[in-house]
Amino acid sequence: MSISFTVSEWSGWTSVPIKGLEGSSQLTFSDSPDVQNIPPMLRRRLNLLGRACASEILQHCAKDDDIPLVYASRHGDIERTLSVLQELALEQPVSPMNFSLAVHNAICGVVSIHQGLKGNISTIAASNGLVPALLEACGLIEEGNDRVLCIICDTSTPEIYRDRHEAVEQPFACCFIVTKGNALNLEMIPNASKQIPDDNTPFLNYSALRFGAFLNSTSTSASLPHNNQHWMISKN
Repeated sequence: MSISFTVSEWSGWTSVPIKGLEGSSQLTFSDSPDVQNIPPMLRRRLNLLGRACASEILQHCAKDDDIPLVYASRHGDIERTLSVLQELALEQPVSPMNFSLAVHNAICGVVSIHQGLKGNISTIAASNGLVPALLEACGLIEEGNDRVLCIICDTSTPEIYRDRHEAVEQPFACCFIVTKGNALNLEMIPNASKQIPDDNTPFLNYSALRFGAFLNSTSTSASLPHNNQHWMISKN
């Protein structure tokens, strides 16, 4: 069974060009995200990943919007989490700001308070958040929402936690809106090795960013590895 939906808007940011995505028109490459739309009071509370997420979210939602939000990240703002743990290990006072913003979906909470967003926020912890975010968004559409805002972000894991399977080397954030429609289909493919065409390139890393490039490409389908399964996204 396939799930049908449409993506009406998409944008993304990362700190350095990623192989295969250099020509993506909706993906911004810069040392730091554009923070012009982030008020100084809010900006001071956010580090690089937080600013990237806020910048992307503010491009796609209006003040007092009631759009639901789906936030997907493997660790959230792990740099703040590590800072809190280090302070505790040294028996030092914990920074109240770091403590409050170390919660997995804290970035979305800060932005929603500033923007007056009235929709619910769903949080997903996944090493590759694209498929889970799409499934959650489509579920919210089925519940009667006309559109859902998805934000997917991650940054490199601090050295103390890093292993040889590290998939994210550079911080990134992307945002897109899922709406009703049938422009795209998503389905899980059993026995994928026999059913996925040889010319179908899988999104092995930075899949959320490659999803944006796929939307604007002439490709008609792509493989999305997730949880040791293969999913296929295709255009109608």
